Amino acid sequence: MTDNPQSKQPKQTSNPGKIALMGAAATVLALINMSAGSEAPSTAVRVLEYVFLAGGLSGFVGGLIMMMTQK
Repeated sequence: MTDNPQSKQPKQTSNPGKIALMGAAATVLALINMSAGSEAPSTAVRVLEYVFLAGGLSGFVGGLIMMMTQK
């Protein structure tokens, strides 16, 4: 089997606007979830909420950086 460069599909690029939008949505949902609690969650749940919040923020910031560096 030979590696034919003509048969390779073009590289798919990510859309930084969608990445930033999804990161912002995840951040907002995490903040709403953290502020709407009626009773104190366990430590594990609180840590998981902060991990989701950090992931959403990193996706949002990463998407913004990708948009700024695009030509």
